[in-house]
Amino acid sequence: MTFRRDLVKILSAQPRSVSSIARELGLDRRDVEDDLRHAIRSAQAAGRTVVVEPARCKQCGFVFGDDRLAKPSKCPECKGTRLYEAQISIQPPRS
Repeated sequence: MTFRRDLVKILSAQPRSVSSIARELGLDRRDVEDDLRHAIRSAQAAGRTVVVEPARCKQCGFVFGDDRLAKPSKCPECKGTRLYEAQISIQPPRS
């Protein structure tokens, strides 16, 4: 439970990708993604706004859905592998 609260604090400071959180915490990217999904649901239930800048292709500009948190392996349009990861941030509760 504390780990997920820490994720909310990390994402409240600045937008981050799943990979950067995993590197910082020394964890596997898939494990972070599972906990991150739960932390996002908890933050939304607490009235906080979650902003996801979706992953996109560097070559053709294709934008993935904002439900895709981890870095995709390749672009479905141009098959390129140079992709920007999704950036997630959590904003303070709405007043």
